[in-house]
Amino acid sequence: MIVATSTQRAFGFVILAIVAIGFVVWFFANLRAGQKEVGSEIELAPNRKQYLSDEELEGKKLNMALFSALGLLAVIAVALPLYWLAEPGRQEGAVEMYSELFIERGLTLYEEGAQCVTCHGGAGVGGVTTFIINDQNGQFVGQVSWNAPALNNVLYRYNEDQVRYVLNYGRPGTPMAAWGTPGGGPLTTQQVDDLIAYLWSVQLKPKELRTQVDDFVKSIDPGLYDRMVEVRKSNQDVVPNGDVEAVNANRLSRADELRLGEILFNNQSLAQGSYSCARCHVAGAPYGQAWQPFLRLQYGSFGPDLTGVENEATEQQHFNLVWNGMDEGKLYFSRKQGNPQMPGFGVNRNTGKEAEGVPDFGPEGLLTPEEVWAIVTYERNLSNDSTVKSPLAGTIESPTFVDVPRDEAGSN
Repeated sequence: MIVATSTQRAFGFVILAIVAIGFVVWFFANLRAGQKEVGSEIELAPNRKQYLSDEELEGKKLNMALFSALGLLAVIAVALPLYWLAEPGRQEGAVEMYSELFIERGLTLYEEGAQCVTCHGGAGVGGVTTFIINDQNGQFVGQVSWNAPALNNVLYRYNEDQVRYVLNYGRPGTPMAAWGTPGGGPLTTQQVDDLIAYLWSVQLKPKELRTQVDDFVKSIDPGLYDRMVEVRKSNQDVVPNGDVEAVNANRLSRADELRLGEILFNNQSLAQGSYSCARCHVAGAPYGQAWQPFLRLQYGSFGPDLTGVENEATEQQHFNLVWNGMDEGKLYFSRKQGNPQMPGFGVNRNTGKEAEGVPDFGPEGLLTPEEVWAIVTYERNLSNDSTVKSPLAGTIESPTFVDVPRDEAGSN
C-alpha cells in the first residue's frame, strides 16, 4: 500500500511537471517572437512594425498554437480526474502507513520506553513481576511474585477508553503504575495511543481465545470438557451480542457448573489470570495466596467481595453483568455505581465500532454462555461452606457435588 501511495504521488508530480514545462515553453516562445531592442524605441516600436499577414496567422502557426493548447488541456482534463479517482486509495494507504508507524512506536515503548514487557511478557502473553506489599501505614508486609495478566486479549474484555483509563491512572495497590500524563505518569496522550495501537496488533483471534480456555479445562477435567462442548453445540443459535434474550442459553448440570465455575473463577495460570475473576475479587489471588487469611492487609483485591451476591441480584442480572461488564455511571443490582474497570467476559466490548476506526474481531468475547453461567453459579454459592475455594483451580481435589435438578435447586 505504501508503494501504491508513492506511485500516486509520483504520478501527481509528473502531471505538475508537464503543466509547468508547457507554460515555460509557451512563455519563451512568445519571448523569442518579440524583436530585440537595437536602437531607439521610435524606430522599433511594436506598433510601427508590420506583423504577419492574416494568411500566415491563420495557417500553420495558428494550428500549432491551438493543438499545443488542446494537448495541454487534454492532459489536465484527463489526468487530474484519474488522480482524484485514486485519492481514496491514497488516503487508505496514508492511514495504513500511519497505523504501522503508531504500532512501531508502541512496540518501542512496550519493550524499551515504558518497558511493559518486563511485567506483561513479549507480545502481551503475560508474565510475573516482583512487588513489595506495604500496609496502610506504609510498613513493609512482604515481597511477592505478582502475576501480570496477558494483554493479548485485553481488547476483548475492555473497550479502548477503558484500556486508556488503566494506562493513564494505573491500578492502585498493584504493580500497575499510572503511565499517562493525566495520572501523573511520563507518557503523553499520543504515546498512550501508540501503546494501544500496538496492543491491537497482538490481540489473539477469537478461535485462539476459545482454544486457550478449552485446552485449560480439558487438562484439568477431560470429562467436564466433553460435556461443556456438547452444551456449546446446542447453543450454536445463541448469538453472543449481549442481548438478554440471546443469552438465555442451554446450561450444564449444577454440579458441572460448580466445577467449571471453580476452574474459571480461580485460575491464575491461564494467560496469567486474565480470564480469572479471583484476581480482582479475591485478595492475594494475583500472587498465589488466594482464600488465605490475611492478618495485616488484604492486597490484590480491588473488586468487591462476592460472598452473598446471590442476595443482591437475580441469576439473570448476575449473568448480564458478567457477560457485558460495567459502564461508568450506570446503576447495577441494589443501585450500585458502575465501575468501568469491570470487564465484559462474554461480549467483545469493541465490536460494532468500525466507524470510529476501531478494529472489529466480531462479537465474541473471552467466554461462551455456558462458561459464564458456570461462573455465575459458582459465585452465587461462595457462601456455601462446601464450595471449593482453591488458590489454583485443579491443584486440589474437588468434592463431589450432588446434581440437583434446577427447578429444585432454586436460583442459586
